[in-house]
Amino acid sequence: MAKPMSRKDRFREWVSDNLRYMLLILAIVAVVGLGILIVHLVTSGSDDGEAEPKAEVTATPTPAAESEPAAESQSGQPAAEFAAENNAQVSTVATTYYQALAAKDMDTVKSCVDALAAEDEAQILEEDMVEAYNDITTYTLNGTEEGTYIAFVSYNCKYKGIDTQLPMLTELYMYTNTEGNLVIAADVETDTAIAEAMSSALEQEDVKSLVGNVQASYDQALESDAALKAYVESIQ
Repeated sequence: MAKPMSRKDRFREWVSDNLRYMLLILAIVAVVGLGILIVHLVTSGSDDGEAEPKAEVTATPTPAAESEPAAESQSGQPAAEFAAENNAQVSTVATTYYQALAAKDMDTVKSCVDALAAEDEAQILEEDMVEAYNDITTYTLNGTEEGTYIAFVSYNCKYKGIDTQLPMLTELYMYTNTEGNLVIAADVETDTAIAEAMSSALEQEDVKSLVGNVQASYDQALESDAALKAYVESIQ
């Protein structure tokens, strides 16, 4: 006769018989719980996104005057756009100077420069082929200090007895003297800062473009007029 099972044995047998159902129920509970957790996390993240929306980046341009300050030159002066006649005061000095050179008006020439050596004055007076400097146009950059400027002056040189005018370009350095007048610096080689500033200006792309255009016009003028070409070659 079999020994009757104790309460503990009956419980173990029941667990053994129903173990697969218990595991299935636990698996279902785990899946449901995981689903509830995921829904909660997604809902929470969505609420946070509505409370603090991300900034939208647009491609609408902002006017330069409002978005950033104007660029400045080495001198701290607002950088002027490199263009023809972009500084009236500098243009006036340059035009007056070249017109006085052609007319051999030495008093006016001297008023435009800070110094004029005797040999330079003699050379100006001896020049007898230049009839006029026409179409004088000045392009200005700010210099190394406030009140100083680097000017690129283009003009057409008209020689006596030659019909074709020769396009030319000169780089000048101007500054405001102690009397408050803007003058052309006669000596730009001994002052290292000025020499470097003028050399650096020639490396700017807009200046290179101007130099290239004048050079092309210069070459074209020489090729188009044999008399002009012969004269220029004779003085080189």
